[in-house]
Amino acid sequence: MAEKSDSLPQEIMEAERFIDELMNDTKHPVHNHAHPLHKESVKALEDLMQSLDAMRHEWLSKG
Repeated sequence: MAEKSDSLPQEIMEAERFIDELMNDTKHPVHNHAHPLHKESVKALEDLMQSLDAMRHEWLSKG
């Protein structure tokens, strides 16, 4: 039986870094309700976060 590594997979770390950068970018449409792409940006962010949650769950359940 293989042991689970304690370090997060690169894909998860990159996604978390991207979300962190996005949340700190106050000029991004996700932060501006009046921007024409606001709804699409929020939906894409929600989808990314759900995907990231699934990746974390899969990683945590291994091993």
